[in-house]
Amino acid sequence: MANEKEVFGAPQVLITFKTKATTAIARSARGIVVMILKNEKTDTMGYYRINDVTDIPAEGLTEANVDLIKKCLLGTPLRVLVYTIPDDSVESPTVTQSSVLKQIANVKWNYICNPTGDAQDMEDLASWIKTMRNNKYKTFKAVVANQPADDKGVINFCTGNIRVLNPEYTAAEAGSAMVGEAVVSSDEEYITYSAAQYTARIAGILAGLALDRSATYYQLSEVVSCDAYEDIDSLINDGQLLLFDEQDGNGVKIARACNSLTTFTTDVGEDFRYIKIIECIDMITDDIRDTFKTSYIGKYINDYDHKMNFINAILIYFKELKGNVLDNSPTAINTVDIDVEAQKDYATLHGDDPSTMTDQQIREYNTGTKVMLEGRITPVNAMEDLTINFMM
Repeated sequence: MANEKEVFGAPQVLITFKTKATTAIARSARGIVVMILKNEKTDTMGYYRINDVTDIPAEGLTEANVDLIKKCLLGTPLRVLVYTIPDDSVESPTVTQSSVLKQIANVKWNYICNPTGDAQDMEDLASWIKTMRNNKYKTFKAVVANQPADDKGVINFCTGNIRVLNPEYTAAEAGSAMVGEAVVSSDEEYITYSAAQYTARIAGILAGLALDRSATYYQLSEVVSCDAYEDIDSLINDGQLLLFDEQDGNGVKIARACNSLTTFTTDVGEDFRYIKIIECIDMITDDIRDTFKTSYIGKYINDYDHKMNFINAILIYFKELKGNVLDNSPTAINTVDIDVEAQKDYATLHGDDPSTMTDQQIREYNTGTKVMLEGRITPVNAMEDLTINFMM
């Protein structure tokens, strides 16, 4: 029988981390979107797994909801998980947005949106994301409309009056019918979307964008015009993700790829307001957690040597990520090690006095089934701001 020294290398863990590192950029561009749509005429929930437009069913979804799904797919996410709930014609439904959230709490996905939701749905969705990230340590993110959530996992999209050319429009047949103040004819030249409706498009963009670029200045080629802002910088500073048109011939773009975070601390600094930075942190969190679950739990004894083996595998993973994901500069810190303070606390709780131990004894202290690590990473952002001072 092979002894422990011979199997100590834990090659599967190392190979898994190397594979994840080399495919990081490709994987980051293939996120999953959950979309909640008010669609059903009865108190039921529907579910559709959509990889591309050919998966959209011919029946069962309203024309407007099919359009929203197609808008999401323009961003090329890996897939869209569509959950349909009763529309507003169903009185006192038992199936609501909350029903979907309970269903997906343990499903793997990246972004969620509810383009048919009202203001209360947006507020509830933002609140749920905060709970899942802060209490359940999930890496879920939401795109909501007009909700100043002040959270790095919530993107607050606020641009309205988004006009898109109507593909059904022909000038020769132009004409519209009015129902109240709403234009219902398909012959209108433009279709106008609210911020809530276009959360579908934004979620698709963010899920389909690779970590080697930012969504800042991402062009939405289908958009003809949208709301304009007198002081867009102040709104962005308030945590709003906005569209704008600089009238430079390059169309409507995302002004700054920021989330809704506006309160900063020593632990959560201003870098955390960038969607790209949070994507980086979330991807690394998922990679380490998933690798630990699949390649480490139950497979190795929890002694010091195996802890260090796992740490070294993470360090190699960090090394492979330097450049597009992690900062490669000499001053950047990308490291992980045993959490000495946590080890001391564990020893104290188990009746031992850390003050009588050497540093190495504390590091090697038997922590039962717990692996307690601490680390620091320096994500690299994309080029977004330019300052040049020319001297004469």
